[in-house]
Amino acid sequence: MLDKIKALSEKVSFAIGFSLILFSPIVLFLMSFLFPSGKWTAIIQAIVWGVATLFILSAADKRHSRIGKKR
Repeated sequence: MLDKIKALSEKVSFAIGFSLILFSPIVLFLMSFLFPSGKWTAIIQAIVWGVATLFILSAADKRHSRIGKKR
């Protein structure tokens, strides 16, 4: 899975991670009206935020290595 994340460009990776962090709470809130789930919502949210963090850290690593090569 990490290889697939690292294969994306830094802009796409950051956009995916940022959008996951912004929109996943909204989607889970709206889904809570349809499917009552107590602790499962928090577990799903933690997994989504973990994956989003991987995307953002991958983008930051690519940007850091790209900027470091120019000097």
